[in-house]
Amino acid sequence: MSDKPYYEQEYHAPESDVPDPSVGEIFKGLFLYPFAWAARSTRKAFWVAFVIQFLLTIVIGVVSISALCTSGIFSVTPNNVTWALSHITFLTWLIELILSILLLWIKLGLLGYAVRRLHDADYSGWWLWLILIPFGWIIVVIFLLLPTVEEPVRWGTYLFVD
Repeated sequence: MSDKPYYEQEYHAPESDVPDPSVGEIFKGLFLYPFAWAARSTRKAFWVAFVIQFLLTIVIGVVSISALCTSGIFSVTPNNVTWALSHITFLTWLIELILSILLLWIKLGLLGYAVRRLHDADYSGWWLWLILIPFGWIIVVIFLLLPTVEEPVRWGTYLFVD
C-alpha cells in the first residue's frame, strides 16, 4: 500500500473482457446483422446504434416529406384526394417504397441490438414484449441500462470479438 491518500494515488482502470466496439462495427451490426440474436452487445454499442437510427429516421422522414412535396400531395382538399393520389409520379412512389424498406431495415437492426443488449445483461430477448403493455417500456429501458454481466451467459459472445 501507498502512504498517499486514495485520492492522490494513480488511477488503475479495472481489467475487463468487454470489447469496446468502434462506430464502424456498430454500423455493421445495425445494417448487416439485424437477425444475429444469439449474441451480446455492449451498452455503448446499443445506445450509439439507437442514436444512429434516430438520426437516420429523421433524415428519412425529411427526404420522404420532400419527395411528397414535389408531387403536390400536401395541397389536397377532401374533394380532390383521388386526383392527388392518381397524379403522384412513379418516381415518388419508388422513392417512398425504398425509404420505407430502409426504415424497416433500420428498425429491425435496432431490434437485433436490443435483443443482444438484453442478452448482455443476462435477460432473455423475450422481455421486449413488455413494450406492448402500458408502461412496460419503462422496465425494458431499465433492463437496457443495466451493466454488462462479465461472466458467460446463455447467448454466446459479442459479435465483433477478435
